[in-house]
Amino acid sequence: MTSADACSIPHPVSAPIVAVRVTNSSAATGEVPYLSTDRTQDDSAIVVRPVDVADWSDALQFLFLPFAPAERESRTQATLKSVAQGSLDLTGLRQAWRAGQPVGVSLTMQQPDGVTLVWPPIVAPSAADPDAVFDALVKDVCFRLDAEGARLGQVLLDTTDEITRTRLYAAGFTWQTHLFFLVRALGDPLPEDDDTPDWKAQSYSEATADRFARLLEATYQGSLDCPWLEGMRTGAEALASHKLSGRFEPECWRIFTSQAADNGHNDDVALCLLNDHPDQDAMEMVYFGVAPEYRGQGLGRALLLDALARAAQRGRAALFLAVDAQNHYANSVYANLEFVELARRTALFRPPGGGVHESSTGS
Repeated sequence: MTSADACSIPHPVSAPIVAVRVTNSSAATGEVPYLSTDRTQDDSAIVVRPVDVADWSDALQFLFLPFAPAERESRTQATLKSVAQGSLDLTGLRQAWRAGQPVGVSLTMQQPDGVTLVWPPIVAPSAADPDAVFDALVKDVCFRLDAEGARLGQVLLDTTDEITRTRLYAAGFTWQTHLFFLVRALGDPLPEDDDTPDWKAQSYSEATADRFARLLEATYQGSLDCPWLEGMRTGAEALASHKLSGRFEPECWRIFTSQAADNGHNDDVALCLLNDHPDQDAMEMVYFGVAPEYRGQGLGRALLLDALARAAQRGRAALFLAVDAQNHYANSVYANLEFVELARRTALFRPPGGGVHESSTGS
């Protein structure tokens, strides 16, 4: 049983942009022209280009247009603060221009595991031919995904946004699943664990890093969370990406070793990765998983209880996570432990060169 953050999902209650470093690519930093009609008339040309550092604030305000003014400003300032702290690089912030005016904006965030997060393009309400602006930004995104060698491009959409989903389908994105974003308040009493497993916990360190990576890869086997990602990235690559959501502290990552394995060895059976979000007074469970041969023994519930207790001991108000809607077993455990739904999103993915749609059952 794993958290859907295995899909590299940014959480909707987190800062508007997940803290990741984006690797610059010379193939993606130049201007890319898209002409709407007459290529001889400058006023019809839509040119997509990177946003200068001095213009990041204005471009972010543009990106956050769907939010109310106060929320827009708050998100902009939070993002710029992350940039100043070195936890975020806006290399992938791009703007569409026509006749000297900005008419649209998009954002991509390349992660260490080769998955690139894509913020759906935002088009200015006053833009002429908004469909052409949107398509130009999407074409630019897809060009850069392929040029940078992204293993996957990933978009999260509101489940009711059928228009954007249909347009992204045409660009090679495919529907995979819905994601539930859940939270559990820590002010409420925590359930008692009457059957604590006979295991020993160790924190993440240079000495245990390889064990964490091997076990994480093992937990992908037969997972009901984003199963199409199995084998797409190494455990080490996944761990590098998980470190980038919130504040990574090695002592908050734990690997659990069985003290009573049938084979006479002390096996690594489960892991749980927590990251802190002090600005939200919350912790995030960015990943947890159980080795296939130890599933069905209640270890997932025990991991969750341990995570809840640790978050409460830190004095945080809540623990949040993401999960694949199709992981019915995990969702039943979350419900039993009184997690509640914050939001749900449609997850679209684009493989290199674009995908082929067998169906559109993601509605």
